[in-house]
Amino acid sequence: MNNKILLLGAIALTGVFVLLATQNQAAPNSESVTLDAFKSFRVIYNKNYLSASELEYRLSVFRQNFELIERHNADSTSTYTLGVNQFTDMTYEELKAKYLGAEENFQIPEEIQNFGDFTSFDDDNEVDWTAKGVVHAVKNQARCGSCWAFSANGALESALAIFKGQKDLDIAEQELVDCSRKYGNQGCNGGLMHYAFAYIRDKGINNSDKYPYRAVDQTCKAGLSGKGPHHLTGFKQVQPGVDNIVAAARIQPVAVAFYVQNDFFQYKSGVYNPATCPGRPNHAVLVTGFKLNADLPFFTIKNSWGTAWGDKGYFKIAKRTGSGTCNLAGHSWNYVPTV
Repeated sequence: MNNKILLLGAIALTGVFVLLATQNQAAPNSESVTLDAFKSFRVIYNKNYLSASELEYRLSVFRQNFELIERHNADSTSTYTLGVNQFTDMTYEELKAKYLGAEENFQIPEEIQNFGDFTSFDDDNEVDWTAKGVVHAVKNQARCGSCWAFSANGALESALAIFKGQKDLDIAEQELVDCSRKYGNQGCNGGLMHYAFAYIRDKGINNSDKYPYRAVDQTCKAGLSGKGPHHLTGFKQVQPGVDNIVAAARIQPVAVAFYVQNDFFQYKSGVYNPATCPGRPNHAVLVTGFKLNADLPFFTIKNSWGTAWGDKGYFKIAKRTGSGTCNLAGHSWNYVPTV
């Protein structure tokens, strides 16, 4: 790009901040706090905007989200906190389009349901598969609606570690994005875990070093599809109901789907327990444990938005009863792989 254009862009951006600073001289202290937070946010997350108008727009979005964060955290009765992260300058509509799948009717027809038996001799009130060293490190799906691939592969990585002793595997999400369309998945436009498991059952799957993640839709690499070393024998559905997720999670981590609403993108810590969360599932994640004897019983879950989000990439969500928080267990699309 022409250096003069770059210089003009820098001058324009500086002008916006001068204007904001001038306006802020007579503004309430909260606006000064917001501006300082926005400046820090841009440095921490390397946020560079192409024009002064985009800068103004992103500041306005940041302001709305920052006010949501501050208002929520001022509520001493809340069981979770929100915080500024890489998503705070984006609207919910943008985030839905880039990071979530479409909200679907998550009921599988009765004639094709295949619920598993998750009887366990263990009745512990607390399970933590991450502490046991069988959960791969948090990954980042980036701006691609491939959460389903990360959920499925996370469950497979853990199953191979638990039942086959194959620890520290990093299985290729990009292969699922590119190659499982014939099974029903839509790449970066969304997918479902049982379609991913069906592909792996039939084809096997490679490690990420063989098929690196690019966060975009690509043509399937025919020379690699069907040549991967990792396989599964099948997969089991988890019956609706939070107690069934508990039963399955006593045996291994569980690939699950739930509904993500606006405030969840700003989640920082604690047990996520919103007053309302009425939507149908639109995001896939991995249950890695639970704690039933806590004051507020919860599941511990690994997300796929990188370690800068949430509690180093994880979150806790209230167990509740029945369909659980945000419809975590009110459908038939939660699965575990068999290896």
